Amino acid sequence: MKKYLLSIAALLLGLLAHSQEADDLGNYAEVSIIPRLDVNPLFGAEPDFTLGNSSLYTLFEGSASEHFSWTVASHWISWSDPRAFSEETGALYSGLGYSDTNNVFDFLKADLTFGNWTFSLGKDCITTGGHEYDDWDWEVHPQLASPLWVDLACYQWGGKVAYTTPSEMTTLSLQMTTSPFGERPFGSGLYTYSFQWSGDYDWYSPLWSVSAFGREAPEFSSAPREYEFLVSLGNQFFFGDWTLSLDWTNTSGLNDDYDGFLGGHIFHGCLDFAPSERWNLSLRGNYIVTEKESPVANWWNAGAIAHFYPLRDSQALRLHAFAEYDSLLGGFELCAGILYNLTFKLW
Repeated sequence: MKKYLLSIAALLLGLLAHSQEADDLGNYAEVSIIPRLDVNPLFGAEPDFTLGNSSLYTLFEGSASEHFSWTVASHWISWSDPRAFSEETGALYSGLGYSDTNNVFDFLKADLTFGNWTFSLGKDCITTGGHEYDDWDWEVHPQLASPLWVDLACYQWGGKVAYTTPSEMTTLSLQMTTSPFGERPFGSGLYTYSFQWSGDYDWYSPLWSVSAFGREAPEFSSAPREYEFLVSLGNQFFFGDWTLSLDWTNTSGLNDDYDGFLGGHIFHGCLDFAPSERWNLSLRGNYIVTEKESPVANWWNAGAIAHFYPLRDSQALRLHAFAEYDSLLGGFELCAGILYNLTFKLW
C-alpha cells in the first residue's frame, strides 16, 4: 500500500510544482479544513447521547491544467461516541492498508480529461448508491442515511473511464476498483466492476448503476470467487426551489460478517426546499425491506432537517438541526450542530 501512496504523492507534487510556474489562470489549488460538532440525544426504549457526525476532515483539490486535476479528501477525526474518541479515531488509522473498512483517506485520486473523456486513477468512491452519495461525508446526517451508506466501505483503489456527450447532459462510466469484501486492497485478488449512467435533463437527473462486487466463494463452491450484483437506481426531479430524490437499491444492507449483501430492498427518499441560498429544509427517510429469513422485520425511519447558512454570500458556515424517528430503535432522536468549511486558496 505504501508504494501506491508514494507514487501518487510524487505525481501530485511534481505536477503541483509545474503548475506554480504556469501562467494559465485556470490553474488553482485550495485546501479546506472542515470541523463538525454535533449533539445528538436519543429518546426511546434505550435512551442515549452521542456526538452524531462530529469529525474533522480536510479537502485538497485543484488542477494543474485543463487536462489534469486532483482530489484528496481525508477524515482525520471521528467522534460519535463521547466515551470512545480514541477508539473511533484510531480505527481510521488502523484501517490503512485494508479494503474492508474506510480509513483516513476517502479520496486520493487524479483525473485526466481529454475532450469528452475523463480517466480517473487512485482511491475513489465506488459508483453505486444513487443520489444519496452526492454529498460529501461531512455534510451527511448518518442517522438518516441508508444502511448501505452507513456500512459499505465504498472508498476503494482503482480506475474509471467516463464519457460525457457533447451536450454535457449524459455521462457514461466504467469503473474497476478493489472489493470491500476483501481484506487487502490488491492482495485479496477481489475486485468490483461498475457501470453508471448519469444525466442532467433539465427537470430530471438519473443516476443508475450496476456493480459486480467480488467476494470469496463459499467452501462448497468449486470457484475461488463469486460476484454479487448491486443495482442502484437514483432519480432526482426539480421543480423550482423543490428537489425530490428517490433512490432504490436491491439490498437491505450488508450481512453480519460484512462479506456480502443481504437480499431485500432499500427505498431512500428526500424532499428538499431551498427558498434562498441561506436556508435549506428537507424531509428524508428510508424504508428497508428485509428477506423473510432475516431476524429483523421491515423497518423505516424518517426525519425533518433544517440547514441555515448565517454568512452572507457564503455557505462556509452551516448550522443544522433535525428530528428523526426510527422504528428499529423504537424512539426519537434530535440533533443540533455546526459545520465550518475554512478554505485557503494556494494559487
